[in-house]
Amino acid sequence: MNAASKLKIYIKDKGLKYGFVADRAGIDQKKFSKLINGQQRLTVEDLENICKKGLSVNPSIFLD
Repeated sequence: MNAASKLKIYIKDKGLKYGFVADRAGIDQKKFSKLINGQQRLTVEDLENICKKGLSVNPSIFLD
């Protein structure tokens, strides 16, 4: 399972809205949706912003 899929599951399990996480991470909601749904490549910078700013977690939990 890739990092985007793990993020999607984590966000759903925590009961968070994509828009909320995207706003906190400073990522446009359309881009965030594409990242989470595997339509756009998730960069290290995007992963760090989503994890650190959006979710307040260490990005390593989403990596194999």
